[in-house]
Amino acid sequence: MKSFRKTICRFFCFVLLFSLILLPGCDSGPKADTDQSVTETFEELLAADYQVDYLIFGDGLELDLEALGELDPRDYAPVTTQEYTTRAGLEKRLKEVYALDETVKGLLSAKDSEGRERLQVRDGALWRATATSAFPYETVEGSIVLRSRTDTAASFVFEETGLDGSLYETALSISKTARGWRLNGTRKDAQRTLLREGSGEDSAIPAGAARKAAEEFLAAFQSGDVSAISQAIGYGNDTTVWQQMKVTAAEITAAAEDLDSYGDYTVRLTVEDGAGVFPEGTGDYRLLLSCNEMRWGGDRPIPWYFRPASEQHLETRWSDSLDEKEWAPALAVSDFIGWFGQQIFTTPEELPPETLVEYAMIRTQPEDPEMVFTPQEIDAAIQRLFGITGFDGKQTKFYSKEKNGYLIWGRGGSFYNTLTPKPKTANGQSQVDVTLYRDPLCTMKLRTVRYTMAENEDGSWRFVSAIPVE
Repeated sequence: MKSFRKTICRFFCFVLLFSLILLPGCDSGPKADTDQSVTETFEELLAADYQVDYLIFGDGLELDLEALGELDPRDYAPVTTQEYTTRAGLEKRLKEVYALDETVKGLLSAKDSEGRERLQVRDGALWRATATSAFPYETVEGSIVLRSRTDTAASFVFEETGLDGSLYETALSISKTARGWRLNGTRKDAQRTLLREGSGEDSAIPAGAARKAAEEFLAAFQSGDVSAISQAIGYGNDTTVWQQMKVTAAEITAAAEDLDSYGDYTVRLTVEDGAGVFPEGTGDYRLLLSCNEMRWGGDRPIPWYFRPASEQHLETRWSDSLDEKEWAPALAVSDFIGWFGQQIFTTPEELPPETLVEYAMIRTQPEDPEMVFTPQEIDAAIQRLFGITGFDGKQTKFYSKEKNGYLIWGRGGSFYNTLTPKPKTANGQSQVDVTLYRDPLCTMKLRTVRYTMAENEDGSWRFVSAIPVE
């Protein structure tokens, strides 16, 4: 009887086990991807990408603002968010989102629109710039479409709106790595196709705002209405010189770009009195307007460049395709001015040692992942940038005796109102004339400095002198 019961029990156990094996979803292997599951994964990765941008560029990381020291005037502070207090913690999160190491490295060394590093490592701790910026695009709900898929790759398109309400079709792909599905790049850098310029009443920038601002500026200029000029040219511009000018005609005759938030216009101008800024007579001028909340403190297009069309300046490089080789000396000078202002020196040895060391660190990538620059790295950089050999900066505030290296404290650059024509280059030397102005539209001249640059064997440029000229 006991033997019979054992046999029956074994039989039912075998049946139950066999049934479980045959039940759907009970196989031991991984589930196959479907179009729906891959699309859902892509949506999750898009959300993760937004979080990453918020961590690095926005307010996603909590900061200890009380730790700001004398060398960090409201620029950087240590991260206190527990899982991201070190670079390794943030790097781990990035590798959960992106397939390519170069994407991860690019985010960890990301800079803002003014060229300032977003993240710094100090004594093993992660610090982040305190200034923040918003993500410039918003995904249109329900617009994600799977374009193609294989077992290891999938591509998608979806719609986004920009800050000015413009509508874009954005393409982004994912790859299946050993760690799972990952984005092949950031959404901010994805390929976009403009579907509609500007938008309706919900747009942050009203339709036609750039042209309207341009026309208001020109009308105020022609009428001589000081109050209207002040309103049109925005914060930071002085109307003193504009009041002295007299024009009898000002009309937009062409538009290279005529968007809501940005305008690039050719203006036919007749000048009777240019107040030493514009030549008298009738001629074509170039007028550029854009929105720049960081500089102008507003969300409307503001004129920021207005010069005779025959002139060409480095300052319009964001709008023009300049020859990088021809303009390389000027780009080097502009970068230096952005960090240290318009310093004067007959030889680079006259510059403060702190300036030499700090700029060397700004323009060098150290081998140490903790961002400790060796004396050899600094010496080589200063020789490349300033032609100074055998430099010893151990007496500067950036040198750490404990680490036998230099530590970059991190700070932001500054805005300077300048006009820089094309460099005069010959026989391995270049002259770069930079004129500094009191106002953003460059009507109130302060001084012109001539920078002499010498070309290195690798094609880079080093500073020789910076002398005021009439």
